[in-house]
Formats: sequence, C-alpha cells, structure tokens
Amino acid sequence: MPPPPSTLRVVHCIYDDPRNPWVGGGGAVRVFEIYRRLTSAVSATVVTGSFPGARDEVVDGVRYMRVGARAPYAWSRLSYARAARRLLRRARYDAAVFDFSTYTPLLLPADRPVGVTVHHAASEGARERWGALAGLALDRLERALLRPARWLTATTPSTLAWLEPRLPSGARTMLVEAGVPDELFALERRPEDYILFFGRLDVVHKGLDTLLSTMASLALERPGVRLRIAGRGRDATRLRAMVRQLGVESNVSILGPVPEMERQALFAGALLVVMPSRFEGFGLVAAEAMAAGIPLVASDIGALRDVVGAGGVLVPPGDAPALASAIGALLDDRD
Repeated sequence: MPPPPSTLRVVHCIYDDPRNPWVGGGGAVRVFEIYRRLTSAVSATVVTGSFPGARDEVVDGVRYMRVGARAPYAWSRLSYARAARRLLRRARYDAAVFDFSTYTPLLLPADRPVGVTVHHAASEGARERWGALAGLALDRLERALLRPARWLTATTPSTLAWLEPRLPSGARTMLVEAGVPDELFALERRPEDYILFFGRLDVVHKGLDTLLSTMASLALERPGVRLRIAGRGRDATRLRAMVRQLGVESNVSILGPVPEMERQALFAGALLVVMPSRFEGFGLVAAEAMAAGIPLVASDIGALRDVVGAGGVLVPPGDAPALASAIGALLDDRD
C-alpha cells in the first residue's frame, strides 16, 4: 500500500548492509538504527547493494531494497552505483540521502532533494593500501563526486574538517554523529581471560596484521594471553593463514560473525577491546566498548581520536610494540 499523503517519503542509498558478508560496517548499523526509530514518522526505503542470498525485505519495520549484482564484490559495487543513480533520478520521494563512498561512484542528480552523509575519505585508505599515487587519484575522484552536493553531514569533526574545503560555495554542512544501543550502558560486566576485537575482517583497514604481530610478541612473555576476533569480512581466510604463519593458533580464536546475544556476551566477558584501525569513519565499536565500560585500546587517528577522547588508550596506528605495551599495561592493572 502507498503511504498516506502526509507521510514523508525518504529514500536512503547506502551500499553497505548489516548482513553484507563483504562489508557490514558501522555506517550500515547507524542507518538501520535511525530508521528503526522513525518508522511511525516517515516512509523510508533503504536501498543497499546486493550480495549472495540477498532479497528485498522488511527488518524491524525498515524496508530494504537490494539493487545491483549479487557477485562478484567489485561488480556488485559498480552495478549498485548505476542502479542507485537511476533510482535517485526517477523514484518518487520527498527527500533522499546517499552515504558517500568513492567505491560506489554515484553521480548525484542536481535537480532532486538529495543529501549526502560522509563517513571518511576513501583516498586516506587508498594511500594505506596502494600508495600515494592511488590516494591522489581517489582524492581527485572524491572532489568530482562531491561537487554537485548541496546538503551534507559528517559523522566526526575530523571528517567535517576534511570535507568542507572540498565543497562548492553555498554547500551546507552539519555534524551528525552515531550512537550506541541503550542496553550497552546497563551491560553486566563479567571479565574473563580474553582480549576482544569486534569488527570487519579487513586486514589493512582494521590493522589486523598489527594486532596479530602484537599477539605474537605478547605470547612470548604471556603464554596464556588470549584474543577473540569476531566479525565478518572478505579477509577471513587470509586472517586464518596469518594466525598459522605466526604460530599463535593457541592464543587467537577467529569466531566469525556472531548473533546479537553472543556479541553482548563477548562484550560482557572481555578484559579489554582493541581497535587498531589504520583509518575509520567513526569507530562504532569504540563507542560501544566505552558505553559498556570496557577498557579500550585504539589507534590514534582522526575519527577514533574524536570518538575516544580520554575514554581509552590511544596508540600510533601500525605500531605493534606500542600496541603491545598498552595492552600489557592494562592487563597488569586490574583496577
């Protein structure tokens, strides 16, 4: 049935999705949590990329439409950009939002009410993955894709500071940060014997190579140290191979994706949470760990610096000795 005439019709385009096996990051969770709370006020359709097993569905009152190819990953992203652009040009809506990503190069329609949410600079990650030349190319593409934007939000002050010089005059910007579930503030802590990483299994993005090197050095001095890695992502197989190569199979458990109840149990039992990312758009897991009262070690990068502040220990990204020192200091300080 069509919505009543007085209901605001919203289309929100974001490639990512909480169920997407390749990505499934905090931005997707943020979008779901926003519209789950607005089901009585707006008629919203979240348009995500497709993936193996994906289908159109309603999740807790939020309508999801999957567009583009289901596989492979790169074609899924590019075909999503084409389908989402066509939809933003032709669909009937009162307002639309696009969660910006250079890896889904979507050209905004200049004559439609479309806002943009920016989480982080893809060029920053490209420099880490492929070098300075790739970072420069991505930066130029980002500038071109952002040129038509007129209404934009950023999720952290550091992203907003990066964004504003790249916008045309007259563009309006606003800071709209993320939140965490209320139940985390009331989570009953029962610390056990493990360190926890929770997030996307992306070795470069999340600094998992640094984390595993850290575990290898910690295990020499603390043979009983344990790390649990939970989450989904494209690098799960690579991560297991790295664990074997470093000889830390007895110290590191890769749990894969976990349901919500198990996630809460992992948070309740963690001695501390580690987030050694090289770049982030917000760092939702860091905020969640602080809400639950879990000691936190995170990388000293723009978004995490904004989110964590004095709520955790910050160490230089990619610095395994500094990460090991911070973890060891917290493990020795039970108070």
